[in-house]
Amino acid sequence: MFRPTKKLIGLVLLLSLIFAGSSLARPTATHARQETITVTANTVNVRMGPGLAYDTMAQLKKGDKITVITQKNSWYQVRLSSDKIGWVASWLLKNTEISSATNTEGTINTANVLAKENPADDSDTLGTLQQNATVTVVYEKTGWSQILFKKTVAWVKSAYITEKKTSDNTTENIQPTVDSSIKSLTLHDDNVKLRSSPSIGGHIKATLSKKSQLTYLATAGDWYKVQTKDGKTGYVANWTATPSTSNKPVTTNANDLAEATIVLDAGHGGNDSGALSQKKTYEKTFTLQIVKKVAAKLRQGGAHVVLTRKSDKYVGLSPRPALAKKVHADAFISIHLDSSPENNQASGTTTYYYGKSKDKPLANALNKQLDHLPLDNRGVEFGNFLVLRDNKQPAVLLELGYINDSNDYKHIHSSSYQTEIANDIYKGLTRYFK
Repeated sequence: MFRPTKKLIGLVLLLSLIFAGSSLARPTATHARQETITVTANTVNVRMGPGLAYDTMAQLKKGDKITVITQKNSWYQVRLSSDKIGWVASWLLKNTEISSATNTEGTINTANVLAKENPADDSDTLGTLQQNATVTVVYEKTGWSQILFKKTVAWVKSAYITEKKTSDNTTENIQPTVDSSIKSLTLHDDNVKLRSSPSIGGHIKATLSKKSQLTYLATAGDWYKVQTKDGKTGYVANWTATPSTSNKPVTTNANDLAEATIVLDAGHGGNDSGALSQKKTYEKTFTLQIVKKVAAKLRQGGAHVVLTRKSDKYVGLSPRPALAKKVHADAFISIHLDSSPENNQASGTTTYYYGKSKDKPLANALNKQLDHLPLDNRGVEFGNFLVLRDNKQPAVLLELGYINDSNDYKHIHSSSYQTEIANDIYKGLTRYFK
């Protein structure tokens, strides 16, 4: 991974502040009177842009306060209490059961349909859709449908889309299947509805609280069939619950490594080879080797370890923190190797964090152990990396040597160095969870 100089980082930050100030002074979106909104829904995702196709950057909880800056279509650009800027869907603020599972599928019924940036005929055209093309509709407004389009969103006239209707009867007829690996479920949201059928339209049989433990019965599409402790059976949405392979509740805020879920992220993979050594070997190869050794050591200590990739395959950046969120990881560790502009120009390890309160304690615990490695420890630094920035779980990124430095490379490709790393990360996590 290329490591920019501090002078270059300072210049980039200065330019970012200048342009950020300029964009806020002259917003292109429709200006909305700045006001503070209190979130009434249980959870609301804050996204990087005005559309459900954009990555989630934060999550709001009931009672959180946000300041509206601008409005674009049905999306609010908001400032969070942490001073981060993001977008929330106005129609989600009071809805606790919206997720990607509620999107509807449709088919374009006319030739050469224009996909627009905004729901208006005179809006910029983003592309053309051909007849019979399948689209995913995420929102409808005044005769227009917002669809997923080329990794973003676009607007198409609703009349040009024939939706695939899904009635409650259809969802009720979904054939349940049993996943033998799931024994129980723990709810991670509050006010979860237990429904009579696997659909949002199903009759509400009960309202369940956060951390409720349910007995797993079956899976029906995006729903789990469950039984409560008082004997009620019904369905809960799979985005509200965390499955477990045992009958014990899913623990959070682990106090011991043996209770923890750790996500290990081997940097790069597949056609993303990462940095190149002087020997023409790739960063992706060594990050995976290191991760496998770390995983083995942590599993010996009783930890539940999940890998973002197990082989030399490509994994996008966004799915990596998304996986940590999905499994409710207690720690996320991304393994990388550094690279300087010129060979043999820099050496050593660096520990990066993004959130001062969320990530830095983990970074400090791990970095202290890296002092035992044969390479210089360059310390703990702030890092604006997507796998950290978009991560809701405690997360760090470790640069474990410069792959294009001759001395560092001798260690990086050696099994003994990789084993030392595994031992040090194990010791660091053991200290972190005490």
